[in-house]
Amino acid sequence: MFKKLAGIIIVAALCMFLFNPGVEVAGTFTPSSVDKIQVISNNLNLRTGAGTNHQIITTLHRGDVMEVLGKINGWYVVKLANDTVGCVIDDYVKPYVAQKPGVTNPAPKPTTPATGNGSTVNASAMQAEMLGYINEARAQAGLHALKLDAKLCEGATLKSQDMAANNYFSHQSPTYGSPFEMMRSLGISYRYAGENIAKHMSVKSAHEGFMNSPGHRANILNKNFNKVGLGFVKQGNYLYVTQWFTD
Repeated sequence: MFKKLAGIIIVAALCMFLFNPGVEVAGTFTPSSVDKIQVISNNLNLRTGAGTNHQIITTLHRGDVMEVLGKINGWYVVKLANDTVGCVIDDYVKPYVAQKPGVTNPAPKPTTPATGNGSTVNASAMQAEMLGYINEARAQAGLHALKLDAKLCEGATLKSQDMAANNYFSHQSPTYGSPFEMMRSLGISYRYAGENIAKHMSVKSAHEGFMNSPGHRANILNKNFNKVGLGFVKQGNYLYVTQWFTD
């Protein structure tokens, strides 16, 4: 749950680069029958190899889900949502089975939801306004303009609708999974991709919040991105904003 604090910008940014340098994993690699695992301890170290003598890459937390690439003895070789590869001991994880959303098609075309569950308001005008802010910032940084992409806009709107309807604010959707899983389910291909989300009062204030945050600003000014999708959903006094970027 997030707190609705007046005057405080609530934003989050995420970016993935599929050509990150690989992390060396030492040991005898074997296939695994498990596709995904979930952390069941409060904290779990992701290491560069199968053993506690290997360097810690990052610390995972209860509920985190990872893709399984294989096993090395009692360790899983895993890949995170940002394509980081490493090893976790199998004592503190369990096989993960995603809950199926209660719809036949997990990625329907966006529709205007009923009042009270969040509604799309002046979407085209808001998209034009936000795109102007984005490309003005990129021009000031000497970067090429982004093109508004219809399919990315569809996905970004779905994400904003999902956050409003299900009362959450996170890159990880209880309905669609990570932004990158959601993009793939919509048939969106990419080499580079990123997501910015915000819960704010207006398009302009959301953009100002993005530009004042290093992570969001980095996505907006990323030279590898060529296309953007923008999704806006109004819930009460708040505007859920989703920006999707791809190359």
